[in-house]
Amino acid sequence: MKKLLLVVAVFLSGCSSLQELKQYFPRDHDPVMFNYLVVTDVSINHINCDKPDWSEAHRNAEILARYTEWRKDPQAINIKGLFAHTERMSRGSSKTFCELGKNTALQRIEAAKSAWQGR
Repeated sequence: MKKLLLVVAVFLSGCSSLQELKQYFPRDHDPVMFNYLVVTDVSINHINCDKPDWSEAHRNAEILARYTEWRKDPQAINIKGLFAHTERMSRGSSKTFCELGKNTALQRIEAAKSAWQGR
């Protein structure tokens, strides 16, 4: 009986609570979004830190950030951080800073890949 009361109480607390919780559940697999994650990963891996050019990675990260935001994906905050990171890196840097920046960007990509895995 207590379980039934708990379920009824949760249900009566309103759908807004459920909507708030729902944002943290994994979304259905989206091949376009995952494709842009792969494209962004490849473009970051191809950056030569002797003469760094982050423009392609920055453009791909922008597309991915907008896509995840519009889709309200739980990884939108992480991907928005990736976009901001590529923007900072595109302003130029030393070779060491570029290599550290690549590692940071790839860690964000790995986090999104892990979250999207198995969907």
